Amino acid sequence: MLLLVVLFVVLVAWFRSSKSAPSEEIVDSITDVLTPTPVSVELIERAVDIQSREAILYWLGTGEEIGEARRGEKDGAYYLRVKTALPMIDRESQFYEVWLLQQIPYAYFSAGEMITNDLGEFVLEWDAPEKAVSYNGYTRVIITLEVYDENSDPASHVAEGIFDEEL
Repeated sequence: MLLLVVLFVVLVAWFRSSKSAPSEEIVDSITDVLTPTPVSVELIERAVDIQSREAILYWLGTGEEIGEARRGEKDGAYYLRVKTALPMIDRESQFYEVWLLQQIPYAYFSAGEMITNDLGEFVLEWDAPEKAVSYNGYTRVIITLEVYDENSDPASHVAEGIFDEEL
């Protein structure tokens, strides 16, 4: 029994003894830490679907499905097509604007003002100005209700959709 007690005390002392501290890597700049590694980029690409071609658009007030957005490439250039059944507005003072949003890294831009087609649906057809630029990371479509003024920032967010399902 005494042998077991001595063995127990020795093992506890050995277990509690200080181990060599892990070496800490010194970083010269915060940008070295913030630069994504190939592993993190791969994880991001798996977490965010950038290949889907269709997004269902929902009215934020009710959650009702009001239209769709389609995207893809044609002749090497990115395109976006949006068709919705948005409520009518005073077209003299207001307009609907479509925005594309990228979550990682966060960025957004306006794809333009929606117009109405012969059926009274609000539509947008946007083609990328540059063929070499990829817009696949922009996975959210947002529609805002804007007023005609000098403010170029997004206004009232009324509808949205996410490119997240493969066709």
